Formats: sequence, C-alpha cells, structure tokens
Amino acid sequence: MTDAATTTVESLRKQLEDLGLDTRGLKPELKKRLRKEKKRIANLEKNELAQLPKPPTLVKLQPFDYYLFFDVEATCDVNGGFQYPNEIIEFPIVLVDGKTFEIVDEFRSYVKPSNNPTLTDFCKQLTGIDQETVDAAPDFIEVLDLFQEFMAKHSLFQDKSAAFVTDGPYDIRDFITKQCTFSNLKHRPAYFCQPWVNIRELYREFYKQRKGKNIERMLAELDLRFEGRQHSGLDDARNLVRIAVKMKDDGCLFKANQRWYNNRRRR
Repeated sequence: MTDAATTTVESLRKQLEDLGLDTRGLKPELKKRLRKEKKRIANLEKNELAQLPKPPTLVKLQPFDYYLFFDVEATCDVNGGFQYPNEIIEFPIVLVDGKTFEIVDEFRSYVKPSNNPTLTDFCKQLTGIDQETVDAAPDFIEVLDLFQEFMAKHSLFQDKSAAFVTDGPYDIRDFITKQCTFSNLKHRPAYFCQPWVNIRELYREFYKQRKGKNIERMLAELDLRFEGRQHSGLDDARNLVRIAVKMKDDGCLFKANQRWYNNRRRR
C-alpha cells in the first residue's frame, strides 16, 4: 500500500473515530460510512435552522398618521353623465389608523340637496336613500361643520397628518367641486385641496395592471366579496378599507397620487 493510500485511509478512520463511528473496513466502505454520517448531520442542522424563529419582517411605514376613506353618493338620473348637476346626498368617512389600517372611527351624514331637492326614482333605487331621509337631513354646510368637529376630535390635518382615500378621482375632484358651487362656498375647504390617495389607480400600479378596476372587481381579485349594500356610501368606504388592508399587507405604500386643480379637470 502506498503512503498516499495509507494516509487517506488513516484520515478516514480518524474522522470516523472523531464522530464515534466504526473504523473497521476498507477504504470504499470507510468513505461510504463517513459520507452517510455527514449527510445525516447536515440534515439535522438544516432541520434545526428551520425551527429557529424567523427574523421579523420589516414593515414599511405609511406616510400618513390617518387615512379617511371617502365615498359619497349624489343625486343622479338615467344617462345623466358628467354634466348632470350632482349634489351630495350621503357624506361618509371611515377613519383608519395609518400604522395598523384598523378602523378607528366612522362619520356619516345624509345631506339635503338644494338645487334639485326631489330625488329621481333611479337615484333612490341606486343608492337606497329615500326622499324622507334627505328631507330631514342637514344641508351641506351644516354637514361640513359636523365633519370638522369629527376631524378636530382626532386632530386630523392638525397635529396628525391625514389623507383622503377614494375610488377614482371623482368624489373630491368632481362631486365636492360641484357641491361647493351649489352651496355658494366662497372658499373650498382646505382639506379638500390637499393631495389624496386614488386607490383605484394605486391598485393598478401596485399590481402592475393595464386598467383600473372598480370596487367589486378589486375585491374579487383579492378573493373577497362585497359586504353590505353596493352604492351605500358608507358600505363602499368600508369595502375600500378591506382592499387597502390587503394591499398594505402585500407591501403597498399609500402615498398621495391625486391632486385637485382649481377650475380644471385633470386626471
């Protein structure tokens, strides 16, 4: 037997001895025994590592302390289109904590229209809001006063940063703008001049889709179903929250992506 062969066999036997294994046998048998034991040890180490607690996932911090999910309902008629003089008849807010996306509070007021105070049959059927409800409701300016009390309670747009979240640009860009005109407001409320989150566009960009989708289709893609009554402003806003929670859990940052431009309609 050559020196190299002897050294190799001796090395194998030394390794086996260190592992507490049988050192008898020829070189092929020793190599096989050692290889088998090393594989067993590697599997044990792998299993032990798998059982160790995983490091906490880094949570992306959202840019706002609070989010106000906002989905108004307005007067409408069949084939009314954008030129229809829509007036807000339901003003709902679902307030969400910017860290946890848990619902903190809700605000809801129906609104008495002044330009066309009588609801169309189409509007009543679509929204589920009856004539008696809006007749007994405060006007828009009174609703804004109540809403500002709600915001003050949570220090929104004051000590706490906040952003509205809407399904598309329409609620703030169009419906609020029309309503301010009908209510003869000289100055649009400052909080409705701030950039906000268009969740329909954010959803499209985050999940890399070609076109934006409505609430029902976004829910369906996230394996969720609409809860409540469609075209109830408050139920729509609550379902937008459910979409947002899923998006946040998937790592989405809710940055403002929509602006209002005075006297101009822009995307």
